[in-house]
Amino acid sequence: MAELLRTYMLDSLKQIFLMTWLWSIFAGFYLVAYAFWVPGLFASVPLVALVIVVTLALGGSILVDGFSRAMQLQTGAALKEVPLVRPRQLFGGAALLGYLSVYFPAGGRIVAHWPLDLAITLVSGVVLVAYGLRGK
Repeated sequence: MAELLRTYMLDSLKQIFLMTWLWSIFAGFYLVAYAFWVPGLFASVPLVALVIVVTLALGGSILVDGFSRAMQLQTGAALKEVPLVRPRQLFGGAALLGYLSVYFPAGGRIVAHWPLDLAITLVSGVVLVAYGLRGK
């Protein structure tokens, strides 16, 4: 019985991590949100502008991917895919992992107001990097 329960739980966990639409929505949302924190991270205005544009482009496109996949699951209609899915996932996940620096140290540049934000950023960053590295 315990083995059956463990197998069920592992299968369920695996299914959660294979929900690309869910992790794309999480990652895209957090990337867009972190773009608003960028001005507090860098002193150089051109660097701030560049990082904001790249972060918003990655986050927005990954968010569109996630919502498109979710809508496709619900309606069955094939939606247009934004190009360069794997590279965007890889760089988006890496960007999320880079934004983890806003949480450390706790008294650092930006104070984390919810530990859940840190956890979702970490997990969705790792999952997106894994999606970007896997072959199709």
